[in-house]
Amino acid sequence: MFFHEILEAKPDPIFGLADAFRADVRPNKVNLIVGIYKDDQLQSHIMPSIQKAKERVLEQDLIADYLPLDGLLEFTEKIGALMFGEAAWQANHSRIYAAQTVGGTGALQVGGQFLAQEVTKDVVIPLPTWPTHRLILERANLRVSTYPYYSRETHGIDFDPLCAALKELPEKTVVLFHPSCHNPTGCDLSLEEWKEISKIVKQRRLLPFFDCAYQGLGEGLEKDRAAIQIFLEDGHEMLIAYSCSKNFSMYSQRAGVLFVVDENAAVKLRVGSHVRKIIRSLYSNPPAHGVRAIAHLLQDAKLKAEWQKELDQMRERIHRMRKNLIQGLKQAGVDFQFLSDRKGMFAFLDLDKGQVQRLIEEHGVYLLDNGRISLTGLTSQNLDYVVKAIASVCK
Repeated sequence: MFFHEILEAKPDPIFGLADAFRADVRPNKVNLIVGIYKDDQLQSHIMPSIQKAKERVLEQDLIADYLPLDGLLEFTEKIGALMFGEAAWQANHSRIYAAQTVGGTGALQVGGQFLAQEVTKDVVIPLPTWPTHRLILERANLRVSTYPYYSRETHGIDFDPLCAALKELPEKTVVLFHPSCHNPTGCDLSLEEWKEISKIVKQRRLLPFFDCAYQGLGEGLEKDRAAIQIFLEDGHEMLIAYSCSKNFSMYSQRAGVLFVVDENAAVKLRVGSHVRKIIRSLYSNPPAHGVRAIAHLLQDAKLKAEWQKELDQMRERIHRMRKNLIQGLKQAGVDFQFLSDRKGMFAFLDLDKGQVQRLIEEHGVYLLDNGRISLTGLTSQNLDYVVKAIASVCK
């Protein structure tokens, strides 16, 4: 009576394809879809340092109580120092509001709702970007449009058109940026390009919103925050959505932070009052166990050092798989050298939808229809097979 006219929604482009992969009975199928870190045996275990931290804080979860609306202070403080750098965090702490969120996705939604309700309804996102960006921001009641970012012709950043587009935006427009490990392309701006972008954003009175989902998996913790530091030093107000899913292997624990860099401490207090109100209406209270483990790890010097070593090993495996993929394709007579300077978990192969469909149907190699693959789906055992499959659809 009430629901019979409702049409079936389109499946999520990532998780829907993952369902098709699971239903595929071919023994040599390869999953290059979802951005989850896996080792060379395709295992996605919790990082050992995080597992130790989780075990140590387990007894704290026996307390039947709520966290504050904006989360565990020890967690947001430690992630703040990680995101901005210890010295910058201490110097600017009084004007940076931080709220624990339900993953990086939750930070994007809370930040988006805050912007739509209190600041502006206009946001631009890079083309291409993570497909869910549009879904999240439109759900937050923002008007979403795009700005040019990547050129398939040059296999690189479309920097001049990017700058030209930013210069045409109305004041107070929100601009979504990836500070490192751009998803899906892996193409990051150079430091000089970030400085130019920061200058344009300041002149045009635009509001930066950074989505930081991969700190430590590009060039390391410090280099991956360089864009944020440039904008902080240039005096920008800005928002940052931070995800702990990848770099702390906290996928299902949903640990994230929304940072709002304000003009001063008084503005920070007012901003916090609105963010807490949004959190109360969305999910009322954030989960505790994952963030307690992360906070414990970052407070323990030995555990933190173990975690950083594990993160380095993850980054090195990603880099090695990218390098081996490029070399293998070269030996197969296909040039993908343009991937060599990319960063992060993904490689953007610039394949058309027909080639992608052939990879799936003929070879059981599953990837997104825009040609993005997750490098951690590659192993020493399946690399040759994937190389041959890609080469076959490119020749």
